[in-house]
Amino acid sequence: MYIFRQSYPLYRKLEHKTLEEIRKRTVERVQAGESPEAVITTLAFHRSCICDWLARYRSGGWDALKAKPLAGQPKKITGAQIRYLYRAIVGKTPLQPRFEFALWTFFYVAPPSAGVL
Repeated sequence: MYIFRQSYPLYRKLEHKTLEEIRKRTVERVQAGESPEAVITTLAFHRSCICDWLARYRSGGWDALKAKPLAGQPKKITGAQIRYLYRAIVGKTPLQPRFEFALWTFFYVAPPSAGVL
């Protein structure tokens, strides 16, 4: 019998909290007596993933299954600035405000408080 398995990259698109919940529920199912092979079949994860989750749970408990904070550079603009840019740009073209060039630049979309001039 052939069982269709989803490809691994499909799970990369899920949010980290969702993946955390999947890890916890998988461990709960195995603890409840379900075989790891049956869990693998239903979730379409690779066997090594589930074995890793079980090992992490055994060594660190539920905290070991939590999603880790994402590393990365902090945002350079605030939420208010993002909203301003969205309102200023979306649904318009650079030609509508009669700019010299058909190009969005910081000079043209900067809020008045930025002191560009």
